[in-house]
Amino acid sequence: MSDPHNTTPTADDPHGVRKDLDGTGLLLVVFVAVLGLALANVGISMKMGPTKYTLVVQMAIATVQAGLVAYYFMHLRHGDKVVILTALSSLFWMGILFVLFMADYLTRFWVVG
Repeated sequence: MSDPHNTTPTADDPHGVRKDLDGTGLLLVVFVAVLGLALANVGISMKMGPTKYTLVVQMAIATVQAGLVAYYFMHLRHGDKVVILTALSSLFWMGILFVLFMADYLTRFWVVG
């Protein structure tokens, strides 16, 4: 893996642009996929309405979107081990928050007021 901070110009790269970054076509495909998933989220909320599993499905779609953005647009594919470990630790804590949120959301009807 190359050093992500090394942008020293070389003979074959006079402007210091790294060749290992993702191409424009790939990033455009990922962008269209993220937009398609966002439209799927809106479509699910309009067609399904407030059902028991709507929120779970929408959070799963949002997780896929966040994964695509982190992996391609934040360049985790080319990151070193510390960067990847930091991203995975944030996913771990976000998972804890999702579990706590879903536990609260799914037990709201138990409260008798």
